[in-house]
Amino acid sequence: MTALRLFMTVAVFLALPQAGGAQTPWKEGPEKIVLSTGLTCLYQRDAASPTTVVQIFIAGGKSAVPEGFDGLAYLATSLSLEIPDEGKARDLMAQATRMYLSVWEDCSIIHLECLSENLEAAFRAASDIVQDPLLTGVRIERTKRTMALRGRSVRDDAEAAGRDAVLQALYGNRGYGTPAFGTEASLKSLGRKEVSEFRRRFFTRAGLFFSVGSDLERERVRALLEKHFTNFPAGSPLDPPPQHPALPEDRDITLVRETRQTYVGRAFVLPAPGPAAYARALLLEIVLGRGPGSRLWELRTTGKLAYNVNARTVWTRTSGVLEAYLETEALKAESASAAMDDVLKALREDGLSEEEFESGKTMAAAHFLRSVESKPMRARIAGSFEVLGLGHDYLLGIFEAIAGVTLDEMNSFIQDVLDPGKALRIAIGPGPADGKSEK
Repeated sequence: MTALRLFMTVAVFLALPQAGGAQTPWKEGPEKIVLSTGLTCLYQRDAASPTTVVQIFIAGGKSAVPEGFDGLAYLATSLSLEIPDEGKARDLMAQATRMYLSVWEDCSIIHLECLSENLEAAFRAASDIVQDPLLTGVRIERTKRTMALRGRSVRDDAEAAGRDAVLQALYGNRGYGTPAFGTEASLKSLGRKEVSEFRRRFFTRAGLFFSVGSDLERERVRALLEKHFTNFPAGSPLDPPPQHPALPEDRDITLVRETRQTYVGRAFVLPAPGPAAYARALLLEIVLGRGPGSRLWELRTTGKLAYNVNARTVWTRTSGVLEAYLETEALKAESASAAMDDVLKALREDGLSEEEFESGKTMAAAHFLRSVESKPMRARIAGSFEVLGLGHDYLLGIFEAIAGVTLDEMNSFIQDVLDPGKALRIAIGPGPADGKSEK
């Protein structure tokens, strides 16, 4: 779908009546089914390609990690993908099956993708690994070494490091504020006992669900899931205690790096993720820093103060965090930082015009539709909406929520969120001449 076709599709879609949620950009919308095993599955049929995506959402994300055990969620989930023998590895490679994982704030996700004709063979090879992995000392140590390398890579990436620094400032050294790959100290404390306990708590029928996108009929998918995923224990419903952000006394976050460029950001706390709040936050993200025409874009074009500008939102079950950021030459960092503050001030004090607001609504819907165009992303977003409490049907409801935002509501939301007295200021780059880079 070209950008023009996508824009026109969304414009027409938003103009259609949304009574009862009848309109949908897909032939078939997502639905929730309960398997005979007691597990829940979010399912959406998409016949556009002969592929199937199966994602397992596990309630144990960063929020479930005990203090001092940073990286435990990633370690426990990663071991569920450790292929135990060469035969299974050859089978998965021959089927062109992909398996990988993600660890988010409130969940961990195991991803499986394959040709639909190979789905049962992929389940045969993968289901035992996921449900009952070999938790040996050798496997655990090997995974921890890989995590240490990935952790260093994150610290060397300004965008990733900035995001982690903001979450740590707001949530401290626990849960949401911890690095997904752990620290040197925390990895030493993790072993088979900790992994087994984490799996006992969260890898249960009460602690996980499936999100599936496939060209296969629903009943075929249901039958295969019921046949191959029968060994998860029942467990008890268990949600990690909610974590709420707290603004630190020192709102300046500075990470010294031996680089030629500087990362400059501002972060703001958002309200809890409800249908209206999510839509307004997405609209603010778009008009502030998402692509040409956004408020920050002028710092690239007119001011020549940045070579990259962006805005992004991280959601948790209790709140969201909006971050606007840019990357610039180190010598321009001070000017770029001041210019960013000017952009944020103008947006907060003057608000959006009617024209910018209507254009922003269409672009926000187009951005979301583009982000869920592929089966993997659509299954992932539907699952994340379920985790956040928005429900999987918000995959469709978001369009109605965007269309329902009024200009007055949006400008009031902007004034509340972009309060400069509550902003975190992030700078990542070279420090004074005698400064030392952070290790």
